[in-house]
Amino acid sequence: MKKRAIIIPFLLLMPLLSSCWLFHDDGSWKEEYGNPALFLDNIFEPNYVYRYDAGGHNQAYQDRDLVLANAIKAAAPFTEISERKPTTERFFTYEAYWQAATSGPNYCYLLTYDDGLMIIHHKNSLGPHGYLYFSIDEAKASALNDLAFSFVYGEDSGAN
Repeated sequence: MKKRAIIIPFLLLMPLLSSCWLFHDDGSWKEEYGNPALFLDNIFEPNYVYRYDAGGHNQAYQDRDLVLANAIKAAAPFTEISERKPTTERFFTYEAYWQAATSGPNYCYLLTYDDGLMIIHHKNSLGPHGYLYFSIDEAKASALNDLAFSFVYGEDSGAN
């Protein structure tokens, strides 16, 4: 009888435990967001950009006319690299999408640092975080950050 008391709850939990494979990263997101150019070709509207400085301050705006998106594409080539940490504190984040879910958000971001590091960060609500790392010319990356930080709320440049 004691064995049955242990086996029955285990059998009831088996379907739940076996379904955990659904929450692994199968990499299918890379087909749409696997490099900065693909990422920008598949962004949803509205296109939010978040700027972060050394003080941890941030501001958000919409890249309505895709001014920044087009500048990022023009900064190619994007060289895929292995994981590394940024060496500068100033960066901006371009949001491809952010969707709320009861189990947590689904999102995909492109982070661009002054030192030329670009990171694509993808997350499904129940799945693991996925990352891809790229490098661009440091001068181009700094210029992209200058552009992202130059936008002010209400400015008539397509970014509000």
